[in-house]
Amino acid sequence: MSLAKVYNEIKDCVWSWVESVASCVGATEAARLFQLARLFSSSDQELQQSAQLKWIPGRLQEWLLKKAIQVFGERTWKYQDSLPPLPVPPLKSSLEKYLESVKPFVTAEEYKETEAVVRQFEVGIGQSLHQQLLERAKVNRNWLEDWWLDVVYLRSRLPLPLNSNISGSIPTFDHIWPPQDGTLMDRVPLHLWYGLQMWKLLRKEQIPVDKAVRTGQPFCMDQFRKMVSTHRIPGVTMDRIVSHFRTEAEGTAPTHITLLCKGRVFKLEVIDPEGEPLTPPELKRQLDSVRQQCENAPEGPHISTLTAENRTKWAMIREKLMTMDTVNAENLSVIEQSIIVLAFDDAFPKNHEENFYETLAGNAQNRWFDHINTIVAYRSGLLCANYEHSPADAMVHVYSGYFINSQLQRNGPHWKGSVPDRVIPQPEELVFTIDDEIREAVVQAEKTFLKQASDFEVICPSFTDYGKKFIRSFKLHPDSYMQTALQLAYFRLHGKPAPTYETATLRQYYHGRTETVRSCTMEVVSWCQAMLDNTVPAEERKELMMAAFKKHIQLMEEAKNMLGFDRHLFGLQVLAMGAGIPLPAIFSDPAYSKSGGGGNFVLSTSLGGYTPCPGAAAPMVHHGHGIFYNIQPDRITYSVSAWKSCVETSAEEMSGSIQHSLRDMRQLLMSS
Repeated sequence: MSLAKVYNEIKDCVWSWVESVASCVGATEAARLFQLARLFSSSDQELQQSAQLKWIPGRLQEWLLKKAIQVFGERTWKYQDSLPPLPVPPLKSSLEKYLESVKPFVTAEEYKETEAVVRQFEVGIGQSLHQQLLERAKVNRNWLEDWWLDVVYLRSRLPLPLNSNISGSIPTFDHIWPPQDGTLMDRVPLHLWYGLQMWKLLRKEQIPVDKAVRTGQPFCMDQFRKMVSTHRIPGVTMDRIVSHFRTEAEGTAPTHITLLCKGRVFKLEVIDPEGEPLTPPELKRQLDSVRQQCENAPEGPHISTLTAENRTKWAMIREKLMTMDTVNAENLSVIEQSIIVLAFDDAFPKNHEENFYETLAGNAQNRWFDHINTIVAYRSGLLCANYEHSPADAMVHVYSGYFINSQLQRNGPHWKGSVPDRVIPQPEELVFTIDDEIREAVVQAEKTFLKQASDFEVICPSFTDYGKKFIRSFKLHPDSYMQTALQLAYFRLHGKPAPTYETATLRQYYHGRTETVRSCTMEVVSWCQAMLDNTVPAEERKELMMAAFKKHIQLMEEAKNMLGFDRHLFGLQVLAMGAGIPLPAIFSDPAYSKSGGGGNFVLSTSLGGYTPCPGAAAPMVHHGHGIFYNIQPDRITYSVSAWKSCVETSAEEMSGSIQHSLRDMRQLLMSS
């Protein structure tokens, strides 16, 4: 055995011992909390209070925090190998819960028919499929992972914009960067630099491990690997995901970004040889160089527009591009490996609502929709992100946005550091060889995009009457509270309940992503009916509301512990399809789609956390709404989307009804 190998083994053994001791004395958890405070404190005062180091001078305090994190901090992916595998719920339990979920949407006679179908499935083909699923779970730590990615995302042939892409915004316009022409080139470098600090933390494995609040159970951090340098590559029948990120321990990782400007594409090296992000002034020099090259020059061919096309068409065009010229293939590889894509846009959004519309539906000519993260920098000085949803869920993007927003709040809108005296790499233009067929494909791709984009509407108001603090004062769960408000809002407008999807995390399991909470229950329907019946006394309405809250909390807890049923039924359906047998009647029964099964949820909803960073997405169905919401101490910010061509839905009307519901609920709470 070589001396170096002996040294490394001794070092690993000692480090393991230090980690074990640190965990026993609570130093590991303290270091995790210190790191979270450094990442998300929005002021020095908040950081000092969180770290409980108010008596230590600022510079020494920062040094101590860094050392504590370095010595005692847990590596980001430390627990991956010890996470529990994704379990398979009992078949009988899943089917009973499914039957309960369809009740709000069927008549008594229809329910009897559905119950008969379910019972037949339970004693028949369902038993065989369930056993196959159990066998799959024995050899796969996550039996759902590949199926979910392939069937739900990668096999879809729909264009990514408004079908798979989502958007996230941060409220810099509220506290440091109001919309203002001429500010873009001062703001983008600082925003980009903070984003690259997140990249550096990932490289060093210094993102704190997420843990369950009550139990301390570590969460799976795998999706954080997909935050950067991850790309969805189109295929003729199925796409694929490639990720080029590596930690420092794993090897080299891409150190460049792609910049889209005036239809042209540029590669910018943004990390120095020591692995440190270039400073904002250095980044600004690079960005200024590109802007100067593009100013008063003919626009480029807008190759990125092709990523808005139907996936099969884009796959065929991409293949043609690569065979036309090896340089084209090299250029595409550079873009695919980029840490992020940055796009300059001449639109002038002034708030979250306009940010979301412009980012999701504004301009296909300067978005690379395949990339995990395209940051769009607008002429107004605002920035907004377009995310490709398939590699990772919204929570990792909220995490990044919240970090950038907190750092800007705490450190201010201007760079305060020094600038090294060194030569930095110049931007490199990626020039594509194209022909008339490719030019026409770009035109057609934009038409495809505009046809759907012109039908999209989204709003993003803030309800400021109250927020989390008021809700918690009644010992209520804010998320259950908001979900119940959404049910009343829809019921009041339409006189009927809405099949509703809410995201529940499965991250306590290995590579866990999401389970469905079907938050439209018989309990909440009874409450909605009572709220619209003037003869029902306030006390009874309040009791029904509390019952609805309780039911939602129960469903959320079950879903987080893989005791929901939607992913289970999905797995059984995939097995049936793969076996080539006739589709079991449970999946073709009208109650299945009526209650939201098969992607037919009228309300597609998600809590974006208790941060000030909202998100937005298109509705799941034509007659539905997409609703993201963030619950802050004094307000609730939410986005509502809809399709203009649907006469049944209106984002404005739904928003008004949500606020009406929230006010009714407050009045009900305070009435006794």
